[in-house]
Amino acid sequence: MNFSKCPHCECEHFYRQKDFNRAIGCLVIMAGAILVPFTYGLSLAIVAGIDWFLYKRVPDEAVCYKCREEFKNIEIPERILPFDHHIAELYEEPD
Repeated sequence: MNFSKCPHCECEHFYRQKDFNRAIGCLVIMAGAILVPFTYGLSLAIVAGIDWFLYKRVPDEAVCYKCREEFKNIEIPERILPFDHHIAELYEEPD
């Protein structure tokens, strides 16, 4: 896939992120935090290990800044960088 323009909205800006369900990630962190009193903080180290393991295993996806279309299971060019708040502000809709 050529990442010069988004096929849906013609936007030329993309960012990369991990292709992972955020709700599951929040549940894992919450479980670690809830278990802190019972594990004397060891649960946080275990959750950090799980997070590191998943970060290394889960592939990246490209996302269009304008329409938020996600492009999965593709080779993402090196020029596509992680999320940048300044670029995102350029595509925010005024109230």
